[in-house]
Amino acid sequence: MLVLSLIVLAVSLMLIFSQRLGIGIVRGNNNAGPGAGFLRNAGFIGVVVFFVMLATTVLYVINPGEVGVEVLFGSVQRFSENGLHVKNPLSNVYIFDIKTQREEQKSEGASQDLQLVVVESIVNYRLDASKIPTLYSKVGYDFVHKVIVPSIHECVKAAVALYRVEDIIVKRHEVKQKITEALKLKLENYYVILEDVNIMDIDFSPEFNKVVEEKQIEEQKIKTAEYRRQQAEQDKQRVILEGQGEAEKQRLLKVNTSKEVIDLKWIEKWDGKLPVTMLGSNSVPMVNLGK
Repeated sequence: MLVLSLIVLAVSLMLIFSQRLGIGIVRGNNNAGPGAGFLRNAGFIGVVVFFVMLATTVLYVINPGEVGVEVLFGSVQRFSENGLHVKNPLSNVYIFDIKTQREEQKSEGASQDLQLVVVESIVNYRLDASKIPTLYSKVGYDFVHKVIVPSIHECVKAAVALYRVEDIIVKRHEVKQKITEALKLKLENYYVILEDVNIMDIDFSPEFNKVVEEKQIEEQKIKTAEYRRQQAEQDKQRVILEGQGEAEKQRLLKVNTSKEVIDLKWIEKWDGKLPVTMLGSNSVPMVNLGK
């Protein structure tokens, strides 16, 4: 309806101005000079362009997932949701994205024992749509660099300062919780809703990384030596057990073997030939076959 009204107004003004200039639009003017057609067309185009430009200065569109704040001379005039809107030609409209947004930062801090800690994090957040006019009045349009980024750095520094550098490695989830809790409270003051914090990486100074690497190497050496000691102890126990088993076997063999069994074994192994032994002419070989 507004666009149609502007078109009707534009046509009406063209008719009025053209009649004042003596240039016929609805009815031709035979007395017009050779430049009359050019002036008529130029005037028509100029008026149309004027109203198109005027329309672009007073009309604006807010897309889904966005809201607009109209500001006139530094004062918030109105709050606009998605759709087509009309504004004061002298005012400015600032459009805010109210969908989930992502901010990735790398923050440096000092641990409880004054070691450098570098935390790479990703923060997901969204704006409270109903409070955006207040956010603009309080912070301005550039809220990301004024509020979001400094808050992330501050909360990371505060969290890592609570732990010794060795504990930060093993208590990664706890550190994340500390950062999330502090950042949530801080952003609420600016009508920013924190959705999630992801810790992508935790790094330390090159000196500390070198110490950790050397410590890991030494621990691996100790574990290797301990494994070899245990292996040698197991080998020793195995030899002892084997010796004890063989001794017990011999003992049981002696206890359970009678003279008759020994003779029987001797006979089983005898090939049936008597031994030939020179004992003299009157000697008779004796073979004890048992009773």
